[in-house]
Amino acid sequence: MEMRDRSERRFPRRRDRDDENEGDRMSMGRRRIKKFCWFEQNHLEPDYKDIKIISRYISERGKIVPRRLSGLTAKNQRRLATAVKRARHLGMVPFVSENIK
Repeated sequence: MEMRDRSERRFPRRRDRDDENEGDRMSMGRRRIKKFCWFEQNHLEPDYKDIKIISRYISERGKIVPRRLSGLTAKNQRRLATAVKRARHLGMVPFVSENIK
């Protein structure tokens, strides 16, 4: 049996990533399709009076859909949140959906 240095016994040498399966690491990642802001494309601003548009960005449970899922710009996401809150306050959009109550 060959004598090894103490550090080699405790911490076995890691294989370099380049050694094998170089392409497997890249295939494991998920590529997202780039989403575009609907308001920017249609040259509109989120408005609390447009219930059809606002309801598109509210989940089944009544939550505002996050920016990473909706694809909105940060500016329009903030405007949308304000519009949803105003519409809720005026009673145009419910705070919670009916089946959760």
